Amino acid sequence: MTEAFKGIIIAVNTPGRKNIDSEVNELVSLAESIGIEITGIHVQNRAAMDPRSYAGSGFLDEIAPQYEEGPLDYVIVNDEITASQNRSIEEVMDTRIIDRTQVILDIFSLRAHSKAGQLQVELAQLQYLVPRLRGQGINLSRLGAGIGTRGPGETKLETDRRHINQRIKEIRKQLKVIESHRERYREKRNRNQVVKVSLIGYTNAGKSSLFNTMAQSDTLEENALFATLDPKTRRLILPSGFECVISDTVGFIQNLPTTLVESFKSTLEEAADSDFLIHVIDNTAEDLGTHYDTVKSLVRQLDMENIPSVVFFNKTDIDAGRYYIPSETHEYVHKDMDPADINALLEAFMKKHMDPYQAAIPLAETQKIYDLKRHTIVEEEVLQEEDEEYRIKGYEPEGSWSKRIVERNGE
Repeated sequence: MTEAFKGIIIAVNTPGRKNIDSEVNELVSLAESIGIEITGIHVQNRAAMDPRSYAGSGFLDEIAPQYEEGPLDYVIVNDEITASQNRSIEEVMDTRIIDRTQVILDIFSLRAHSKAGQLQVELAQLQYLVPRLRGQGINLSRLGAGIGTRGPGETKLETDRRHINQRIKEIRKQLKVIESHRERYREKRNRNQVVKVSLIGYTNAGKSSLFNTMAQSDTLEENALFATLDPKTRRLILPSGFECVISDTVGFIQNLPTTLVESFKSTLEEAADSDFLIHVIDNTAEDLGTHYDTVKSLVRQLDMENIPSVVFFNKTDIDAGRYYIPSETHEYVHKDMDPADINALLEAFMKKHMDPYQAAIPLAETQKIYDLKRHTIVEEEVLQEEDEEYRIKGYEPEGSWSKRIVERNGE
């Protein structure tokens, strides 16, 4: 097994921050997921970040001697920093400096598998690097590869800014083509009035595991941050027979870099185009409240607040009910639950946001009952022998599916 890199974390805690401990603990997990063993954490309380060196120069001078003897491969800064701040820290610490954004970009580069995902990661990397091409010092000269360098070649980036800008244009052009394909798919789905459900939530909350259980799928299921970057969509048949599609999406995180929010807009728009959202929460997470607030904040940024959402507390076999959200519909699920039971919870929630309907189907047109079960949630089916028809009661999405099916001529 390859020996892990050694690294330390430097963070600045300003009055506006909600929970610096939560952020730092998360950064430790992020670093470990790309092979950096954190051997020290240093947090400075300041009124504001130092515009020249991020943390105060005296604070850095105190830290540096502690690591003169042992190996130190990386200093990881908890916030996104400028090139000049990077150089200032580097002069004192004499090792490679990377910030939170670079760590996340590195993870994304490892996790992206589809063409669209890889292009979006490269675009985010290039946009991050463009303003930082000058005087990277140790970051470019000491190591030819490593964490923070995956993706575009650094030599080319340093010497040819025009090449980078041209590449950014090419990527955006390719992403537009991919997005147009997605848009055509969405339009087709909307024409067919297929209901779409999307799983959203904090990274590593168990979305992919829940997706696999509900859809009986084999999507990558891994106990790792950002295990899912590329949206996966599968058909889902609920207990009543109602058919919809369910999508798994990229996990959210505190302080998600702006470049990533922008670059992954088309991916996140897969969720924004949904009829229903399932907000998955890991009920065993230490910073559960912070995770919830982070996701809700990004939901607001993406204009998804009006989409009906239900909270599924995942992994609740350990501690059901330790976090309660009175303003939201919520359920408790875990991996050992029967998929039909989980899907029944979703179906019950969806009915609350659908329109009730009644229909009468002649005995000679029973195919229409099958169609109603596929496109609506049928709750009651009663045979009226004297009238030679079935009386149906149920719930339907907007668009009067029941009326169109009942009035359709021919079979």
